[in-house]
Parts: sequence; structure tokens; C-alpha cells
Amino acid sequence: MKTILILLFTSVSMAALAQDTTVVQLEYFFDTDMGVGNNKVLNVTPSADGTFPFTAIISNLSVGYHKLYIRTKDSNGKWSLTTRNNVEVFTPDAKVSLVSGEYFIDTDPGYGNANAIAITAPDSMLLQNFPAVTSGLSVGYHKLYGRLKDNLGRWSLTFRRNIEVYKNDTNYVTKAEYFFKTDSGYGNCTDVTFAKPSADSSFVLNIPLNAVTNDTLFVRVYDNKGKWSLTAIKDTSLILPLTLLSFNVVKQNNTAQLSWQTANEINTSYFNIQRSTDGRSFANIGKVAAKGSSKVQNDYTYVDDNISQLHAGRLYYRLQEADNDGKLNYSGIKIIDINTNSVLFTISPNPANDYINISSSGNVANVHVSVTDINGRTLYIAKQNFTANQQIKILASQFAKQVLIVTIITDNGKQEFKVVKE
Repeated sequence: MKTILILLFTSVSMAALAQDTTVVQLEYFFDTDMGVGNNKVLNVTPSADGTFPFTAIISNLSVGYHKLYIRTKDSNGKWSLTTRNNVEVFTPDAKVSLVSGEYFIDTDPGYGNANAIAITAPDSMLLQNFPAVTSGLSVGYHKLYGRLKDNLGRWSLTFRRNIEVYKNDTNYVTKAEYFFKTDSGYGNCTDVTFAKPSADSSFVLNIPLNAVTNDTLFVRVYDNKGKWSLTAIKDTSLILPLTLLSFNVVKQNNTAQLSWQTANEINTSYFNIQRSTDGRSFANIGKVAAKGSSKVQNDYTYVDDNISQLHAGRLYYRLQEADNDGKLNYSGIKIIDINTNSVLFTISPNPANDYINISSSGNVANVHVSVTDINGRTLYIAKQNFTANQQIKILASQFAKQVLIVTIITDNGKQEFKVVKE
């Protein structure tokens, strides 16, 4: 929810017109007047043209419409008449991200009291390694626990892994091998060698995306003493979760045009399209089956017809993604105004190599285009005028290989796209 409202007022219209007086204070209130001088009072200094800005705090207001009242006091101690303005407080499209974590071994010290896990790139879905200190543990088997925390201060469920601590200063991993369905025997599966073992004995195993199947992954390692480890088992549906590259909603005539792009549909069953008129209570209005391919980018569309009959000034949309095992995940919320016509922008190609092409479905001026990395650092920014079906090119070769966020802002709204730079 927005917490401040910045306004600009003309002191001449708010206070006495006498030349020997000036505006020195201002007070404002929302909805209820506590009496002259008993509301939020601010000291002000008008500029040469008689105007002055001030900030009104709205963090304690409920979502919806409110009345903002303002009056000023001059240097003679006289208050002006009270003016009134209409304001609206709305729920923004807030993204929930995992921002921190913690781990402990064998004994839980309580939430927030364990060893910290640093999150390198906060996001709603994470896949990263973290080091766990085992120097104080006895030789033998132990249990490693961990959990994550989001930007709203909520903790996840606690996960558990079995670990073994053994004393051997000379053994280190030299290679690994993996397979999915059939074990061809020790040393006969797909192998990965390591040029130099890391100091903490950890290693990174890269598996080509086109080699991953909707099955179970088996991995084991080989040390410099000629011994194989036990075989570890991993569900590939957890390795490659669905990635929502983009989700956009635009108004065209009396319809809402929804479009979204996905990747890594290993375990996805279908999408429910959900709509709300207040941003809080959502109902299913449609269902789209998942295409179920992890090796390509999948494009989806859905049309919500006759939205003008809903008698709402604003509509809220989100996607509910259902996995084959019954788990549900949600996209961010997109908002359209019923009385506003929007222009649809498209991005191609994705992944991008040489150029990122942006096209529009109509004429629109003063379009702000920006490119950021997943950490929010701005890499490119420009202001463009678009005509229908015109294509604007951004030189993609200037960016490093990473996931880019392309944001397009017009007077009628914002569209965001995730683009993979190869």
C-alpha cells in the first residue's frame, strides 16, 4: 500500500490576500476534522510564486476512497477556509520474494536464531547452494535443517537432509556421474570430471536442459582413493520448477486480453484465470491446460469478454498455476481500468542474442522503456514514441548473459517481460 501522497498548493488561494501576511503553517486531515489546529500541522515556506509542496501520510488508511481536507494559517494567526480533495488508496501489485534463510544441525535453536543463509538474488523461487559449517560436529551421521524467510517476514516450512561427517584429510572428489532411469553400473553412466576440487569439497554439477526428463535424477561421486559414494536421489520436478517469464493484461474494446509466457513446465497441469473487482476476493473465470514441455518457451492467451458489463471501474487479474501433485502457485496481480484503452506490447525473440525487438499494437507517445537485471540494477533506459506495428530494437549484445527485466510504462499502465540473454 502506498504510504505518502505528495501535493502542491497555492498559498494565495489558501490564506489571506493582504500583502503584509504570508502563509506559515498548514494542517490536513482525512475524513474526520479534529478541530482547527488539532490535526496534522506542518510548517511551510511558500516559494516566490506562492506555491508550496507537502507530504500527506496515508499508511493508516483503508483501501478505497477518502476525503483529504486542508487549511492554512497566516502570519497573523488566522486560518483559511478548508478545501477538500478526493483521494483513492489501492492495493499495489506486490511481489513476495525470498530474502534470507537459516540452517542448523541436529538441534533447532528457534526461528531467527540459527546460522544465516545469504540469499544472493531475492526472488519468489530460488535454486542456489549455501555452505554449512560442520567443524564442530562429531564423526558420524547428523541431520541438517534449513528454512527460508520472505520479504513479509514469514518463514517457510523447515527442510531436512541427512549428512555424514568423517575424518579424512586426504580424500577429495575427482568426478561425478548421473543417470535418470537406468543404472548402467559404477563408472558407466554420464560422467562429469572436476579440474580442481574446491577447498570445502563442494562441487557444481551441470546437466544440459535437454537431457533432463520428467523422472528421478541419480547422482554419485568418485574420490581420489578410488571409492564411490552412496547414490543420491533427486526429483527433477523440484530441480526445474515452472518459470513464469511474463504475465500481462491489456484492455481492448470491451475485452481484457491476457497473455503469459512460461518455461520449465515439468510438473504443471493447468492454469486458472482469476478475476477480482476489489483486489482482494478473486474468482475463477477460465481454465487453460498446460502444454507440458520443459525444453521450449510456451505462450498462452486468454480473452475475458464483455468486461464493461461488470460495472467496475477497475479489474484485477492473476494466474493460479496447478501442479500435477495438487500444489498451487500464484502470479502477481495485474490491473486494468475499464474506461481506458491500452496498447499491447510484445517482445521478441526470447531468448535474445543480438537484439531485443519491441512492437506495439497501436500508436502511443512518451513510452518509457527500461532494462534491469534481476537485482534491480538499471542497464538501459530510453523514451520512445510508438506507432502501430512499429518495431523498436535494443542492442542485446551490450548485456552479459543473464535474465533481463524489460519494463514498458505508458500513461495507461505498465508491462514487464523476463528475457533470457544468451
